[in-house]
Amino acid sequence: MKHINLFLIVITAASLTACASRQAATTDSANTSKSAPAKESAKKEAAPEGAIVGKPAKGSKFAKLKIGMTLPQVEKLIGPPTKQWQHPTGKNAIPFYFGPDRWVIQYSYKGEGILTLNSGGDQLLTRIEVNKAE
Repeated sequence: MKHINLFLIVITAASLTACASRQAATTDSANTSKSAPAKESAKKEAAPEGAIVGKPAKGSKFAKLKIGMTLPQVEKLIGPPTKQWQHPTGKNAIPFYFGPDRWVIQYSYKGEGILTLNSGGDQLLTRIEVNKAE
């Protein structure tokens, strides 16, 4: 019985310590962000993740695209694809994972290559693959 009481005391102390240190870190980061200039905060914004495979030719449809564009922006800028398909990623098999990257949409443009967009959320462009043979 003494071991159970000791175990509960240790768990309670560890929980309270973790909560206190997390709150202190949050208030410290809030204070530094108020004093930081707007230029520094703009630099800290992360660029969208993605990849460009190959180099789009100047004046081609793919040269107009940027990683992070939404599906409507892409279609408005370069038009509808020649072919399109959708398939699951490995994250689709993770139980209780509902992120935007469980499925991807791929657009094929004849003479240009393949675009990959995530299927959930905003449907953002994540990969540009230049392939003239496509």
